[in-house]
Amino acid sequence: MEKLKKGWLPDGGCQEEPDSGIVLDDAAYHLETIEEKKLPVNRLNAYNHLAIYLRWCMENGLMDGGYLTEYGEKTRTEPAGAGLREFIRDELAGQLSTSLFSEKGRAFAAYYYGENDSPFFPSDIDRYAIGVIGEERNNSDEIQDEAYLFLPFDEGCYQAMAAVIQERFDTWQKDILEPSQPARAMMGYLGCACTYFPALRDDAPILSAYRSARQQGAQEGFVPILLPPDEALLESLMINAGPETAAAYRQKLLAAPIGDGKAVLEELAGQYGEEEPPGEPAGGYSNCCFSCYWDADTGRTRPLILAKIPVQNPWEIFAYLPFGGWNNCPDTPELMAVAKYWAQQYGAVPAAMTRDELEFALPSPVPGELAREAAAEQSAFCPDMDQFFDTPEAQADTLRQSTVWYFWWD
Repeated sequence: MEKLKKGWLPDGGCQEEPDSGIVLDDAAYHLETIEEKKLPVNRLNAYNHLAIYLRWCMENGLMDGGYLTEYGEKTRTEPAGAGLREFIRDELAGQLSTSLFSEKGRAFAAYYYGENDSPFFPSDIDRYAIGVIGEERNNSDEIQDEAYLFLPFDEGCYQAMAAVIQERFDTWQKDILEPSQPARAMMGYLGCACTYFPALRDDAPILSAYRSARQQGAQEGFVPILLPPDEALLESLMINAGPETAAAYRQKLLAAPIGDGKAVLEELAGQYGEEEPPGEPAGGYSNCCFSCYWDADTGRTRPLILAKIPVQNPWEIFAYLPFGGWNNCPDTPELMAVAKYWAQQYGAVPAAMTRDELEFALPSPVPGELAREAAAEQSAFCPDMDQFFDTPEAQADTLRQSTVWYFWWD
């Protein structure tokens, strides 16, 4: 079973379902293995390891509140989680997905149940099963290198694997989950609720947490944003805020009137020279993924903070994150004005930033009839946009296909 990674799915990657999150494991694959190899085991054994993982997460407080509300009474773990296999089969369609787990549970699953080069739950199950069955019998015609399907589903097996999972969890919390000093400094400066994510090869848990925070923030009065714990970014924010305390600076900006964003863009366009508006959009591409937090050297995300900025409106996050005012990047009041205009015009929301990058998320692409106007606005906002597109027409065409806007100031 070692041959399958990233959620044990045949395509080698986790699956994302619109309503049920990221699929970590699917019993259908293990049932298929039983059938194809004609293994002499009960089909219910395909659910053994899923039940072990689910039970451990339940006993350690890693389940989502919605899961507990809907299924809590059905999945009591005494005696010995006896009904969990049937529950996974009948109630969860044979799948474990990230939607079952809390934010912390999803982050741990990304590390232990999804990373190719991290400790890997399927590998740990394999090693334990071979230790129980024996290497020679595992390679026999009876078992065919599928020892995990022959494990007894009993308390002894669960307790042995629970100890392994606990060890992995403790290591994750101590060595990986703990925020670095720059992360602690950034979270201290922000002074709001934050979630820390270590470097990950798959950003699905980050996106899942961000989407959940967007929904939660609309009800509770905050706006989430993703940012790396970068010392240079923090220094820039503190310089922009000036000698005032962070609280005083934020209060001043939030109390000040917001400028006319469209007028700001027109003024910026005049500063950098008026250009002919783009012709008919063509030659673009679809951009629906955040890119600023990826590290090209490692192929992983940078460590990230999901900050829940306690403001009512998305453009007000710049009071807490006074980004800009250097090179050709607009200053903080201009950013707030433009962000308000774009939120009202296109539904664009500041969603991720680094020391010199800013990304907006949109609920849907810019309508085709507004794409050329939006492209001209973006070029005024960020003159370096011409480094990403061969022509203004390609930029406009990209906008009418994309739900993420990316800006970088050289």
